[in-house]
Amino acid sequence: MDALIGLEQFQNLMAGDGLEQWQLDVANGAVRSFCGWHVAPVVDETVILDGDGGTILSLPTLRLVSLDEVRVQGEVVEDVEWSADGTLRGEWPDRWRSIEVTMRHGFDTPADLLGVVLDAAARAVKSELGGQAEQIGPFSFSASEGSTVLYAHEIAVLNRYTLPRMP
Repeated sequence: MDALIGLEQFQNLMAGDGLEQWQLDVANGAVRSFCGWHVAPVVDETVILDGDGGTILSLPTLRLVSLDEVRVQGEVVEDVEWSADGTLRGEWPDRWRSIEVTMRHGFDTPADLLGVVLDAAARAVKSELGGQAEQIGPFSFSASEGSTVLYAHEIAVLNRYTLPRMP
């Protein structure tokens, strides 16, 4: 199995080559992973979803801009009722991977979200990777967390953009 990070890339990053872009990518990825969807910017996307036999279908978004097409088992469904929060109302089959939705969704890049990404990336770039904890007399200094760490106030911001966890 291939390594997630190859030796050459590791050596370049440890030398500081491309570290800022790397940490920015990591921070963006951490935010999107935490939220469970891309969040921003507004994008066109097609997703395939499982039906549960109910009348409500939740799309993986918190801001649905437009609903372009809905297909159930390959057939186009007309006049689907939808909400800007990404909820669709209809008769959905009880079948996995039976619903295909083409949509435009996401937020115009919110300033509070950008702040979280920027702060997390900046902390990661400035932190020493693999730092050691030190104690000098009665004073102790903790080691660097390394990579991307999200603080409680940042998580509070991200919670506003996080998809509800599905059972």
